[in-house]
Amino acid sequence: MLAGLLTRVEGEGQVVLKSFNGVVSGVEVRVSEAPRFFEYIVRGRRYSEVPDLTSRICGLCGVSYALTASKAFESCLSIDVAEDEERLRLAMLAAERVKSHMIHIALLHLPDFLELRSLKELAESYPHIYSKSVEVVLWSRKAMEVLGGRFHNVLNLRVGGVYGFPETSKVEALRRELPKVLDNFLDVARFVLSLGSIPTEVHELRYMAVSNGTGYPWVGGSVVADKGSPVSIEVFENFVLAEQARYSNALRYRLAPGESYVVGPLARYNLHSRFLRREVREFLSEFGYGENLRNLYQSVVARIAETHQTLLELEEFLSEYRERSVSEARPRSATPRSTCAAVTEAPRGVLYHRYDLDSDLRVRSSNIITPTAQNLASMEDAILSKLSGSSADGRAIEIAKKIVRCYDPCISCSVHIIQVT
Repeated sequence: MLAGLLTRVEGEGQVVLKSFNGVVSGVEVRVSEAPRFFEYIVRGRRYSEVPDLTSRICGLCGVSYALTASKAFESCLSIDVAEDEERLRLAMLAAERVKSHMIHIALLHLPDFLELRSLKELAESYPHIYSKSVEVVLWSRKAMEVLGGRFHNVLNLRVGGVYGFPETSKVEALRRELPKVLDNFLDVARFVLSLGSIPTEVHELRYMAVSNGTGYPWVGGSVVADKGSPVSIEVFENFVLAEQARYSNALRYRLAPGESYVVGPLARYNLHSRFLRREVREFLSEFGYGENLRNLYQSVVARIAETHQTLLELEEFLSEYRERSVSEARPRSATPRSTCAAVTEAPRGVLYHRYDLDSDLRVRSSNIITPTAQNLASMEDAILSKLSGSSADGRAIEIAKKIVRCYDPCISCSVHIIQVT
């Protein structure tokens, strides 16, 4: 066996190449992070406490976790969210997406296409690209702080809406800075998309993403796999199968036939690119990219497309923003439905929450299925497809690590639990 620690990813793990007679015969993506036990932490908690607790699952995607939990309870308890408050929540989600995508595009993934070993080498070799990328990230952090109360694990999100609307003057300051941010982003995007080192080989992959039928999906009521029929949230846990590998603390998932699948920007793009704004599609077409992307490495193209789309959406939100008071959220249903479930698109892909409540509206049981947990089986399959029969050496390990980085895994988030009976 040959092992390599995973670098330029969030969390701790390693990729292991199993060999026979000196050639690669198997792959293990090992996750050594300690289990998180969030499904047990929320037991006995009143529904209104859960979004703040689950937002701590991920330092990069706290908005995604809080919003998904909130939407699960809103659906279950028939709680209406005012349109203005929902737009503010989606703007928080958008700012988080810009931050997450830009960190990965420019700081974690780009060194692979430039044959650089570290972020330090990137900053020294391409200081203009590094500085422009950092400026976009810093603006997104500021946007999260203004809209959500702080740039990390935002405070301004609750079941039923938000706690308050930010001051108009602060939002206006964000809006004035956005044109320069958009210019910086486009400069970075042009640099990346012009690289001749983004592979064009074809990977045969299965994709899954949230579906809403009307637009590029950040939230929705169902999921769709490989452009098939939408699958409702209520049967999601029957649509995917959980596995526990002996060498990993993380769960992994396959579609019910046993096939691995991909969630995240590449899946969203290949399933829903027709819903991208014309401006985004025209920008990509300048570099030869159309409705479908061919392989895992081109996930960087999907992240660029989504960041562009998101910055334009934020520009629209900030231009139309007006300060107002919040509405009071009360359950319209005293008897919750048996299943309180929701899906959203976190930056890394489909995020599913399911909660069962008792008569006091406290959590009796729950299940949280994260994007990286869903991608783990696909990572192994993609690495084995690429390296099977190749020499098990240092070069193979580096290729395997590059494939893992295409997914932008959040390894810490993947470590949840499966009940053993």
